[in-house]
Amino acid sequence: MSETATASAPDRTGSSPTILIVEDEILLRSLIAEHLRDQGFHVIESTNAREAIDVIASNTPVDLVFTDHNMPGAMDGRTLVAWLTHNRPGLPVILTSGSLCPAAGGDAHPRFMMKPYSVEDVERQIRLLLQASRDT
Repeated sequence: MSETATASAPDRTGSSPTILIVEDEILLRSLIAEHLRDQGFHVIESTNAREAIDVIASNTPVDLVFTDHNMPGAMDGRTLVAWLTHNRPGLPVILTSGSLCPAAGGDAHPRFMMKPYSVEDVERQIRLLLQASRDT
């Protein structure tokens, strides 16, 4: 597991949801993470899909994954979503992109956010998806 993922791991002493942010653009990742922390969420930051899988595989409690589509490394966001669907079915995921059109792949992820977005929109979508997963 990378230093980024480890250093940002939550203390889980409270009951706040834990959000795993998978984004290679550090300024964007930091902006979203800071806003979510200010709103009471626990946040784990990963720079790529491999780090995110390491976090999930370590059995660290994660309530939602917020991932970019275009990332460095062998796995992109869609591949990470497929891995999560297979290995953590039911884990809510939001896929984002600044260049991918949701309809372009034909199998767009049901929770998709096009960049640019506001941190408030990210928070709103996270809260909606967490609530929906609690209701099911």
